[in-house]
This record gives sequence, structure tokens and C-alpha cells, in this order.
Amino acid sequence: MKLFTTILIFTIVSILPAQNWVRIDTVFAPSGVGTFSFSAPFFADMNEDGYDDLLLGNLDDIAKFYFNTGENIPPVFQIDDTFLHDIYANGQQGTNSYYPIAVDLDNDGDNDLVIGGYNGLIYYENLGENDTLRWNKIDTMFASVNLLIGQDPKPAFADLDNDGDFDMFVGTGESFLGGPEPGIILAFRNNGSPKSPLFEEDQSLKPGIGDLGRNAYPTFADINSNGTIDLLVGRDLKTFTYFTNTGTDTVPAWTDNSWFFAFPEETTYWKNPHLFDIDRDNDYDLIYGSDNGRIFMYENTGDSAAASFTYNSAYFSLIQNPGKASTVSFADFDGDGDQDFISGNFYGDINYFENRGSAGKPVFRITNAPFSNINVGSIYNNPVFVDLEADGDYDIVSGALNGALKCYINNGTTFTENTTMFNGITVSGSSTCSFADIDGDDDLDMIMNGESSGDFKFYVNSGDNQYVEYPDLITGLTPPTRSAVRFADPDADGDYDLVFGKVFGQIYFLENTGDASDPEFEENTDLFEGIEVLQNACADFTDLNGDTKPDMIIGEYNGGFSLYENYFAVTSLNSRHNLPSDFSLLQNYPNPFNPATNIEFISPIKGTGSIYVYDVLGNLIKFKELNIAAGVNYYNFTGQNLASGVYIYRVSIFDNSGQLQFTSSKKMMLLK
Repeated sequence: MKLFTTILIFTIVSILPAQNWVRIDTVFAPSGVGTFSFSAPFFADMNEDGYDDLLLGNLDDIAKFYFNTGENIPPVFQIDDTFLHDIYANGQQGTNSYYPIAVDLDNDGDNDLVIGGYNGLIYYENLGENDTLRWNKIDTMFASVNLLIGQDPKPAFADLDNDGDFDMFVGTGESFLGGPEPGIILAFRNNGSPKSPLFEEDQSLKPGIGDLGRNAYPTFADINSNGTIDLLVGRDLKTFTYFTNTGTDTVPAWTDNSWFFAFPEETTYWKNPHLFDIDRDNDYDLIYGSDNGRIFMYENTGDSAAASFTYNSAYFSLIQNPGKASTVSFADFDGDGDQDFISGNFYGDINYFENRGSAGKPVFRITNAPFSNINVGSIYNNPVFVDLEADGDYDIVSGALNGALKCYINNGTTFTENTTMFNGITVSGSSTCSFADIDGDDDLDMIMNGESSGDFKFYVNSGDNQYVEYPDLITGLTPPTRSAVRFADPDADGDYDLVFGKVFGQIYFLENTGDASDPEFEENTDLFEGIEVLQNACADFTDLNGDTKPDMIIGEYNGGFSLYENYFAVTSLNSRHNLPSDFSLLQNYPNPFNPATNIEFISPIKGTGSIYVYDVLGNLIKFKELNIAAGVNYYNFTGQNLASGVYIYRVSIFDNSGQLQFTSSKKMMLLK
């Protein structure tokens, strides 16, 4: 059962509308695929490069597309926000995101899209080629079907009657405006043709399939290679239902053999399957999405005729916080020159993520050894690193559900609780805190936030960690309640701002428009525009890629972490109140690159633009039209199908009247 209530109890490159923060999934998700609630994976070679790409449905406002970067096994994917851009270009009104399926419904040799969701089934005809796809929405394809299937339908396509066209099963979830009982499979025969489908309900295609219980998410495959299509259905009951086709290739009959798929984990209650040869060994593997966003892969260790499935943790692995409710606080705890972090969780533990990589290429591994004796004794704890004693090591202060603060002093090898330092300092509940020298007197002051309106408190350190409330720091502003607060300098101007991770995943930013010793705060809605993660965001900032700019890492309720690299130009960070006065095309980064690189350019005006990529012989390799923002702009270029060598990229920018204002070219090198 999906939870559509108001509270739901990281690819490589994804460019946000503001084009200043770039989501990097490979640090916390080595496959490149981040976590999104109620994930629904589907694999198909969408750009016709010989490698199967990933369409990922979810409860976000848009479906995600990841192209397969090459021959890696397990595969590594890179998110491409341009691939489905046409579908969501005018916002999410009238679109779907839950269940994307690739299928050639017009029989023209390329993959079209069907996306199931709140608006029924929506069909998008593929009018493009390779990575320059154009999607044409055709409302008539499923007009009559949508009257029957409700607002949570998952489609599956197969030629069930062997007449050369696709028939369709639709699994039903929970509808809010009436509709079928969740867990019903509806069958539709294609009474049209391979080029012009006409889907009409025909329950004779589903003999032996009844009500499957809470929700139904079907997928087809000939698992036993006997020439007939079998059916696997995911559902809400932590399990799958599996039907072998004991009929013929023209008249299906379904026999329940669910015992065959009784092996998957039961930690997730919602499972959305796809049967697909992801390891390219000529048999079907099981890949399924889950309610918490995890993607599980069970490898077929048998063969095409005698399947046997074994969980393979190398696929879609994640760096996550056991116990959910992730928070983040960064510091070089072990003194090796790179940034580690701690995270609280639902059970009051403090989990330590040691950076075993480097300052510019982090590799995090969880180990609780330094903190195994600490339990805050409260759900939803929110610990932060802070050197309270100015002795060169990091102590810990943690917020708690009851609104108090817990303090643990670092003794070198263990931590000892200090019950007096913050005695009497409290908010109404769900306390979070952060420390910084906000008044320029060389000691650490403190900010707190709680769950009630007006629970925001600032404390000045009057010396020797004596904290005195100072109510006049922020006037005329009401920060969001139940939001994790952090002092940080995301705009890199040398003073501390305030960043709040909100309950519903957004970032609330109070910019310090004063200075480092005399702060003044005002709300800034631009710096984090377009950033939204899952429930209970908790953000912290540190340089993880070695470019000296503060990147943002967000902990989320599902236990995951999202990394957003800081792609502001240094010049714009240091003069952010002013728009740039000149056009500029910067060198691509990284360079050399393989397979993707970012092309950065700066414009003082809004307008339109074009990017051209040529080989050294002058052949046009890529052309892309863009909307240009005033400020820093980015374009992610991918050369996965190109040979190693030198390429030329050119950017042209036009004003709103169409007049050319700027054009410039630079060289870049693809090195495989």
C-alpha cells in the first residue's frame, strides 16, 4: 500500500533548474542510481547504443531516466534529465511518474513510452532517434481503458494470443476517485493491429487469476523458455505472486506457482518487479523496486530453462544509515585529511561513516566502533560534531525527541556524557542544534530549533561554554518548525548563514547579509531553488570533490543520503548579489573526460542558446537548444558512443528578441 498521506512514516549528474547544484549519486550509490520512494524500475535500450538503460518510476513528480554508461557488470548508470524533458517541460499537471514502460506500440522499430499513474495510462510516441528523442503525447490510445483502471495502474505488455501485436495486463493499486479494487488484474486484448493498437477489455486472457490482495504490479517473461509467456506480480504483502502459463501460445491459462518466488527479503512491504537479463548471460534476472526506494537484484544462477535466483548485493548497492531517519554532520574525525561524517537514526544510535577515499574522491564505509557506547536514548536523534573544549578533537552534541540536548565529551578513545553543560536548555520537542562563532569572539555560539512555532533559539557563548539565550538575532522571520538547522556558508562569502532541512524535503535558507561578527539574516529563496528530497531533510556542507567550494549532503528519512555538488562559479559566489556583467565560456570539467563532462558558461542575460559539438573534421556531433538563465549555466555532454579524441564545443547565446549576443568555442578531449 502506497502512503499518500501528508507525512510518509543519492548518475552521475543531474542538473537542477537553478543549474547551480548538481546531484551526484555515485558517492552514496555506486551504480549511479539514487533512491526514490516506491521505485519502479524498467530496463530498455532507449538510445540504441547496445546497452540497456533504466527508466525509474517513483512518487516524485517526474519519472527518472538513466542511460547505461557501457560494458560494466554490474552496470553503472548516469542520470539524464534531458531525456524526458519534453514530457515534463510544462510542469507536472496532466503527467504521470509512477510506472514508466518502454514498448514499441506503433511497430516502427523504436521504443515508445507508456507511463502509468494518477492520470491513468499516458502514451508518448517516440518521434526522435537515439539521444535526441521527441515525445508526442497521444491521448486517444488509452482513453477507453482509463475509464476502467483507476489512478494507480501498472501496465505490462506481451503478445498473449500470438497474433503479432501487444496485448496488455493492468495491475491496479489504490484509487482515490473510485475504480477497481486494489489487487485486481485487468486484461485487454489488442483488437487493432501492430501499428494501430486498439485495447479492449477481455477477461478471457486471464483465467486462473483472481484478486491478489493489496495492489498488483505485473511483468511478463518466458522464464522457463518453453515458448509461452509467464506472469510475475509484485504486491503489498512483502511477496510476489507467480503464474506459469499452462495454456498455449494463443490461449493462455494461468497456474499459481508462487512458491517459486518465495525467496526475496521481507524488509520491504511493496515490491515492483521487472524480469530482465541485467548481467547479459542469456537468462532472466529479477530486479524490483521497493517502498523505501531500494532496488534489489536477484541473479538467475540457473539457466534459461531452469531458473534459480540468488540475491546479488553488488547491484544497486547503497551507502545508507541503518535504522532510517538519517542526519548528517561532517568533520575530519580521524585526522587523515578527508571528511568523515556521523548520522543519527530512528533508534537513537550514532553511526559513523569513515571516508576511506581521499579529500577529492570520497569512499564512505560505516563503522560504529568509535561510538558504540553512545545511545541518545531517543528516537530521531540529530548529533553534530563540535570541539567544545577547543582541545583539537571532536565532541558530540545531539538533539532529541524530547527537546533537550545530549552532550558527549571526547576523551581520546571513548566518549563520556556531560549532563550539566546544556542542562535546562530545551525546546518543546524534536530538537536540532548547530555551533559556530557567529559574533566573532573566538568561541562557539549555538542555534536550536524545535517542533513548535517560535521554538527557534539562539545562544551566545559568554565564555567557558556558558550559553545565554539571545532572542534578537532573528527578528521578523519565522523559520520552519521540526526542521534540522545548521550554521553553514553555502554561498562561500566568509560568514555563517542558516540552513534548515524541512520535513517535506525542501531547503529553507536564511542568508547572512551582515558580516562574520555582526550577522543580519533575511530569507533567500533562490540559492536552493529546485532542490527537494524525500521526507525529513537534514543538510550539511563540506568540500567533497576537492574544488574548495562547499558541497551539500542531505540525510533523508528513508536512511539515504543525497549529494549535491556546488557548481556556482567562484566569481558568482563571491559577488552573488550582482549579476555577471560579461559573457564567458569556461573550460569543460572534467577534461579529459569519459564518458561525460560539464560545459559551463556565464551569461548576464536571460535568453535562448545553442550548444554545438564537432569533431576535428568539422562534423556536427551534437546540437542542443537551451533556455539560458542569467548567471551560471551548465550543460552535461555525454560521449559514450564516440571514439577517443579531440572535440570542439561552441556556445551561442541569443537575447529574447533572437539577436545573437555571444558565441565562443573551446576544445575538449574524450579519453577512453
